[in-house]
Amino acid sequence: MNRFLTIPAVMAAVTALSACEPTAGSGAGSSVPTGPYVLVGIGSDTVPQRNVGLTIEADGSISGQAPCNHYSAPQTVDPPGFKIGEINTSGGSCGGNAGRLESQYFNALRQADGITYLGGVLKITGPTYLTFEPGYRKE
Repeated sequence: MNRFLTIPAVMAAVTALSACEPTAGSGAGSSVPTGPYVLVGIGSDTVPQRNVGLTIEADGSISGQAPCNHYSAPQTVDPPGFKIGEINTSGGSCGGNAGRLESQYFNALRQADGITYLGGVLKITGPTYLTFEPGYRKE
């Protein structure tokens, strides 16, 4: 295979993958990158569906898609602290396992008091911690 044809393909792949990576936070002293994340754990339980997304915005607010509803909330303290205001949702009904996961997720967000980003893992801490990896939720 011609090496000169391989280099553009590699560069295109790197560029595409870097679009999923969070970027450095913009808040003073922020150590949490803004951008998209996918929920991989609630407490000691894994979330194999990868169907909960979280985006940390430049102003520190959060938004995303839970199993059933879009949501957003202001974030009122600087990292490593974490405290959200009212969670606004699209208000759709949500039952079964998806409803239980969504309820558990929103409850953990409401009770959270800390946020860290280390080694490519975002953790929102509180009575129940949430673990995220960079990337987008699965549809």
